[in-house]
Amino acid sequence: MKNLIDDRGRMAPARNKSLNMGLLLWPQFSLLAFAGLLEALRIASSVQKRSKKITFKLSLISISPDEPVVSSSGISVLPEAPHAPPDAFDYVAVIGGSLDHLHLGHRGDRAFLARAHDHNIPLIGIGTGSFILAEEGLLNERRASIHPHQHDVFTQRFPLVYAEQGLDFIDEGDVLTCPGGISTLTLITALIRDHAGNDIAATTSRRLSLSPHTLVTPRPANIALIPDSRLRRAVMIIEQYLTHPLTAARLAEDVKLSERQLNRLFHAEFGKTAREFIRSARLRYACWLLKNSQQSVTDIARRMRFSDCAHFIRHFQTEYGCTPGVWRTLQN
Repeated sequence: MKNLIDDRGRMAPARNKSLNMGLLLWPQFSLLAFAGLLEALRIASSVQKRSKKITFKLSLISISPDEPVVSSSGISVLPEAPHAPPDAFDYVAVIGGSLDHLHLGHRGDRAFLARAHDHNIPLIGIGTGSFILAEEGLLNERRASIHPHQHDVFTQRFPLVYAEQGLDFIDEGDVLTCPGGISTLTLITALIRDHAGNDIAATTSRRLSLSPHTLVTPRPANIALIPDSRLRRAVMIIEQYLTHPLTAARLAEDVKLSERQLNRLFHAEFGKTAREFIRSARLRYACWLLKNSQQSVTDIARRMRFSDCAHFIRHFQTEYGCTPGVWRTLQN
């Protein structure tokens, strides 16, 4: 994914750059998600050559560092330090607990998430950590990857968030979300690849006893039914990085196909080229934004990576039979 990730909407970290993540644990947090982050970063750090040493660091922070946090399994973890300045981290992540315990988190930790966001530090919501980000308004008018068991509750509570299920993570640039569990390994492996390259990420996956296909096997039924594994992978990348620059050529490189081969697979399965599939997926997201946000048509066109508003309107009308303005009026 290196070519896709390097063109993220936010400033992409330089390759061979250390990864420093600040982590907030909520009462009744998932020990599996926490252990996955910790172990993947430990392994990534250990497999590097001495000549290219990159630091992978996970810092447990809290407004109350002397207070242990009890996981859902009953094991307590003591935070390492109080909050540091937000720009000390490349990411600030939060692992949530059970829905019944979200209110027990510290108000100061919530404020730190907002402060990090104001400093343009990407936030990561893992498991019900996405609920916490949504409660603070940090996911409004964004897509979020939510666990299927919590999807209905989430959509009812947060109608301003485009909740998706079945994706291992969604990267909106300034906020990343992950349903937790084994999906946490997919997310952290993608971040390791972003900072340190494919080799270290692949070796980390192997050391975790995860085959190359384990982390890229999609769980949504409509994608899982795609017979070709390379096409499944391409569709997952599109869904995970929908608001980022995506081209058929770079997508083909990522799944180790020529652009012509990739387009043949897309056309055989969907009757569209890869470029047309990407455009349709973005137009679907645009429909949700037109209905659920106050963003202008011009702003939505820009966010969906159309070259200009006229280009966006033309393709929208072709796809849905009316202009974005008319569609918004009909929905509201």
